[in-house]
Amino acid sequence: MKIEMFYDKECPFCNSYANYIKLKQSHELTLKNAREYTEEIDKFKAIGFDINNGYIIRVENSEIYQGVDAIVFLNDLATNRVFFPDNYFFRNIIYPFIKSLRKLVLKITGKQVDL
Repeated sequence: MKIEMFYDKECPFCNSYANYIKLKQSHELTLKNAREYTEEIDKFKAIGFDINNGYIIRVENSEIYQGVDAIVFLNDLATNRVFFPDNYFFRNIIYPFIKSLRKLVLKITGKQVDL
C-alpha cells in the first residue's frame, strides 16, 4: 500500500511521531515535509484539508485522512504503535490540545506557525 504522509517537520511532536511509526516494513510510506511541498499542500487546502489542522495522509493517491483520523489510520497499520484510542476523549480533548501545543512550541522557537 502506498502511503504519503504530509507533516510539519519543524514541529517536534509531528516530526517525532512521523519518525516513530514503523510502516515501511509492510507499506510504502513516504514522509513529506509540508514546508517543502507547498504546491501539494495548496491542492489539499483547495479541497478542504488544511495542514494546520493536522497531518494529511494520502493512501494510494485516492483516500485522504487528516488530523485525528490520520493518526488512527496510521496507528492501526503500524508495528510501533502509540496508544491513541479512537474515542471521544482522544478526538475532542487530547488531539486539540496537542494541536494547540504545536502552535505554542513553534511560536516560542520562532518558527512559522501556519503554513
